[in-house]
Amino acid sequence: MTKPHTKLPDVKNLIIRTITGAVFVAAIMTSAIWSPTAFSLLFLLMTMLGLAEFQRLAIPDAKFIDALPGWLAGFIVYTLIGLYATSNAYKADARFLWLILPVIMIYASVSVFYGKEKAIRRIAVDLSGLAFVVIPLGLLNLFLNPLLIPGYHTPWLVLGMFIILWTHDTFAYLSGSLFGKHTLYKAISPKKSWEGSIGGFGFAIIAAYIISIFSPELDVWQWMVIALIITVFGTIGDLAESLLKRKAGVKDSGRLLPGHGGILDRVDSILFVSPIVFVFILLCSS
Repeated sequence: MTKPHTKLPDVKNLIIRTITGAVFVAAIMTSAIWSPTAFSLLFLLMTMLGLAEFQRLAIPDAKFIDALPGWLAGFIVYTLIGLYATSNAYKADARFLWLILPVIMIYASVSVFYGKEKAIRRIAVDLSGLAFVVIPLGLLNLFLNPLLIPGYHTPWLVLGMFIILWTHDTFAYLSGSLFGKHTLYKAISPKKSWEGSIGGFGFAIIAAYIISIFSPELDVWQWMVIALIITVFGTIGDLAESLLKRKAGVKDSGRLLPGHGGILDRVDSILFVSPIVFVFILLCSS
């Protein structure tokens, strides 16, 4: 196996990443504690930016007007999920979700007539964007609804999940930089190593245990399961985005976040994590 890292992390880059990450974390934590509506609006912004980045990675030479129908469909789908999660004092009106089906069909119909011979490729990309970006980020709103996950809906559940995720990512980066010798998946991401993944998992478990002490919503073993889900599926989400970037021939999905790249670079891990954790919480609350 080749050694993906042979020197200490770039201190300047690490400082920039830390500052950017701290602002990003503060925004999410503040919105989650403030109100579900603030949280939903923040993630609406991140979802739309992330979806635009996804579209550019999938079809780099596409014009903005070509991506607009899929972007608008993503906006509507996320909004419907957000309304379902936050409307009418958490009454969780499922009629909002049923509207997603006609939205998708109308989008596909418009794309067929608008895109003509490129319609199939465009539809495939945009529907993938809905499944890969919009719905996973939209699901985060459901964590704050007491009717959907009784007893587990406090903002600290969402924050605990993000803290474990950020802990894993940070220490996977540091462990891989310091000790990485065996690549995790060289064909997709040669800089990721098994040593980094193991280090990230170890610190994610520690973070989960500490969170369990201060958060009575879940037992210790439940936080440990969440840490395992985050480690496995967060890494898969990271690799999936790395594959997209490799196919597009770019290093980052965007330039919005100094030291991190684009929004998609920052939230790629949560994309595969949120649906699995949500189902796990539902099983715990049943």
